[in-house]
Amino acid sequence: MNTATTATTGTALRGLRLALRAYPAAYRAERGEEITAVHADSTAGAGRLAVIRETVGVAAYGLRVRTGITASSTAGRLLATTAPLAAAMALGQQLTALVFLPEKWRQATANHSYALQHPGTAFVDWHSPLIAQTVTQVLWLLVVVALLFRRWTTVRTLAALAGVAAIAQCFVQQHEIWTVVPGFPPDYTLLIMSSGANVLWSLLLFAAPGDLLESTIARRPRAAVPPALVLVASLLLSNLGRLGALLHESALPVLPQPVLTLMGACIPLALLSLAPLRWGRLLPAATALAVLPPVLSLGLAGNAFFTWYDNELGDLGLLCQYLLTVTLIALTTAAAVRYLKPAPGAPSRLGAA
Repeated sequence: MNTATTATTGTALRGLRLALRAYPAAYRAERGEEITAVHADSTAGAGRLAVIRETVGVAAYGLRVRTGITASSTAGRLLATTAPLAAAMALGQQLTALVFLPEKWRQATANHSYALQHPGTAFVDWHSPLIAQTVTQVLWLLVVVALLFRRWTTVRTLAALAGVAAIAQCFVQQHEIWTVVPGFPPDYTLLIMSSGANVLWSLLLFAAPGDLLESTIARRPRAAVPPALVLVASLLLSNLGRLGALLHESALPVLPQPVLTLMGACIPLALLSLAPLRWGRLLPAATALAVLPPVLSLGLAGNAFFTWYDNELGDLGLLCQYLLTVTLIALTTAAAVRYLKPAPGAPSRLGAA
């Protein structure tokens, strides 16, 4: 063995020891030697990139073991059941925007032409924000396409990119506003309304165990019914704003206050849907997790019950409230998954643990 090979092997071993730290101590003591042997067999004669990929895979699975999101856990099965529903919900929210994209582009072009003809007019060029928004929409469309072809690694990668793109589109819009109004304060409400749901859907899809998705989504037509129903519900929700605009004779999408109040009230109802986990039923909880992201984004921002953020913090208080609520819901869900264990003999078909 030459010096270069020895150095590479030493680096790989150090990387593997660091990756093993991601596992709980008890698991590491029981399976550490086995993982090391499998890693050595998998990387024998492999290049540096292959070794790094295998080591990262070991660390990633260690994090899954530590957090309890594995194929053998209720949390892993719940996320795998949620994945297609979350993708359908996200697509429904994006389809309406894609349909109206040509109209918005023509309006942005008309505004740009008017600004060129009237120098000195304060004008925000919406072309760049529309392009950034379209990137997010196309990524979610590709997520669903990859899901239909059962390319789960591609699904999770594209979902992660969609979450990043959703945040990026807010920064692009803020930058365009700053070109017209320098020093304009950051719009955290916009960040929540346009990016919050996308980021949460991305996290749900990215966290789903890829090795379980194939077995969770049954190969039969009725398995497509829940995602299809969620897609229809998402389309209706995304068009409520335009319906409100017609009712209020407004040019901008407006959600009626009763709808916003109802969304706020749906948050505790969604948490109650975790109760069927006790009987091994995953589908109600998975549906609630898929629907919660837009309910949180719209319900918290428009519900009169949540008013403590309306102080000197301004929109920053709303962002803090949103992050706090998401954290509490995540902890509540984790506690429910942990303590509402299926009873012995609980069913194990679609929608069940």
